[in-house]
Amino acid sequence: MKIIIIALICFSLIQPFDAQTQTFHRGNGSEPDSLNIHLAQGINSHNILLDMYEGLMSFDAKGQVIPGVITHHTVSDNQLTWHFYISPLAKWSDGEAVTSEDFLFSWQQAIDPQSAAPYRHLFNNLISDQKLNVKTPDSQQIVVTLNYPDSSFLNKLVLPIFFPLPSHSTDIKVSNGAFHLSQWDIQEKIHLQKNPYFHHADEVSFKQIVYWVTENQNSELLRFRAKELDFTETIPDHQINWLLENHPKELKIAPYYGTFFLGVNLNDKRLKNNNLRQALSAAIDRNILVEKVLKSGQQPAYSIIPPKQVQAKDPIYNLSDAKRWLAASGFQKGTDRLEILYNNSDNQKKVALAVAAMWRQNLGVKSQLRNQEWKVFVNTRKGQNKQIFRSGWIADYFSPINFLELFHSQSHFNFYAMNHQPYDDLVNKMNTTSDAQSLEQLVFDAEQILAKELPVIPLYHYVSRHLVNLDINGYYDNLMDKHLSRYLSK
Repeated sequence: MKIIIIALICFSLIQPFDAQTQTFHRGNGSEPDSLNIHLAQGINSHNILLDMYEGLMSFDAKGQVIPGVITHHTVSDNQLTWHFYISPLAKWSDGEAVTSEDFLFSWQQAIDPQSAAPYRHLFNNLISDQKLNVKTPDSQQIVVTLNYPDSSFLNKLVLPIFFPLPSHSTDIKVSNGAFHLSQWDIQEKIHLQKNPYFHHADEVSFKQIVYWVTENQNSELLRFRAKELDFTETIPDHQINWLLENHPKELKIAPYYGTFFLGVNLNDKRLKNNNLRQALSAAIDRNILVEKVLKSGQQPAYSIIPPKQVQAKDPIYNLSDAKRWLAASGFQKGTDRLEILYNNSDNQKKVALAVAAMWRQNLGVKSQLRNQEWKVFVNTRKGQNKQIFRSGWIADYFSPINFLELFHSQSHFNFYAMNHQPYDDLVNKMNTTSDAQSLEQLVFDAEQILAKELPVIPLYHYVSRHLVNLDINGYYDNLMDKHLSRYLSK
């Protein structure tokens, strides 16, 4: 009897440890806006979908684009015709084979206007006469013909909108990635289970991934310190010095290909005045913002696209110019007010407060702050009930065009009411230009228009900021900040 009792005690001690090592707990910020591959917009949605699905191309552990469900691909000399060969080992989580028809089935839904897919424009180069230039000679081959060469084409194929959908099933729990959806507790957590049929399942360590909603960065930090999280979505700005002192090995800060900016509603009766927009931008000391407020290695942003080299001197901050522009704008400091809209986040609140304080101190412009839960904010920024609002862009793929397309008049992500035909023409030319020198000039010209029109006010270039449990293996900093759970282990 004594031996049995001892054995039971030992088993009870081992069991929780085993379960703990097979589950990865990830902080993921706000509640995902959608887990529909055609509708998802936020990075927190994309993080989950990259674990659940796999496209023709995918990411490796270091954030580099690699083949996904395919064994290989070929491309014609003119860079227009692409052949993709699907691996016979690619399976859905119900055991069915992934086929070329699954991709065609998904892509046809993506371009359907009724789907209202925000990334639908990425298919424009694959469409002629409102039909996809895509053929499926057999179940394991896809042939795509582009209208014009696109050096970023393979990079775009990692995005969720290019993922396949199971043509044989409508079950949302059926996916073809390393994990599949098992449970979704709204505003709390999302459970993913390991896909036993994944083509590299033997290399996937975790049996379960739990994505936690962590809108409050302070609470997320406390949960990390309590060993409830293995990975945080971000860190609280005001705790950076304490973290550097007490958790230097767990703290991961790295360059990130993205820019934070304030969106401006160009249809607003006051903000449609360019003098006011220029005044507001020139009155912000970006160096103080990154050094005294954020303090996590962010770089001041003077343009939308992250520069190759850090700019030593601020070319925008100029109080004399700011006051002159404000006087010319007709803005009445005594009665007029501006509103800054942001989503629920301690860090976002801190930035909004800092900007509002600079405007008041430097210009006498008074602001009021309005915060909303993420899903509500996402809808509000689409409408006209806003003036100044938090915005930003993390590149979907490594290309300056991905930033500049935001402000095209037909862009789904043009929340700023930017409508400038010469700018549209430049962006259209970029998408059909393969010559590097010509493309560089087009990008420069487009940035000059943005600096003049100011649909957004750039503040800083992002850095990725995470806390990672020291027991986690396989984590690598990378410019795209992609960390698929399939590569991590404990």
